Amino acid sequence: MTAKPEDLSPAVRKVLATIEDSEFEGRYPNRTHFVDARNPDQAMLVSRALLAGDPVVVVSPDDREVLFTPQQTHGFVGVILLVALLWLKFRERSSTGELIQLPPRTRVEVRDSSGLPIAA
Repeated sequence: MTAKPEDLSPAVRKVLATIEDSEFEGRYPNRTHFVDARNPDQAMLVSRALLAGDPVVVVSPDDREVLFTPQQTHGFVGVILLVALLWLKFRERSSTGELIQLPPRTRVEVRDSSGLPIAA
């Protein structure tokens, strides 16, 4: 039994769209994580991926999205981000009500439901 497209979460629908359409896939950087805006652990999932240096797309129920792209860091700043990532992993729990922790120089871009930029 397969799930109907309308039964899937917005983030899963975006992942499936990137698999089916190479042009759509090209709108996202490599290693992009897709997270539902309504996921109770959204802040933890997004923060963990960003501090690991991976881009993240937070997808809202109406398929709009916010793309977070961290700038690659080296040296001392990279070590600090690694420590922050380890700290997040040790305190993992439901992140309801917590804020997303952005690494320095993270680019934030708001996109429409087709993945095209609205604002950056």
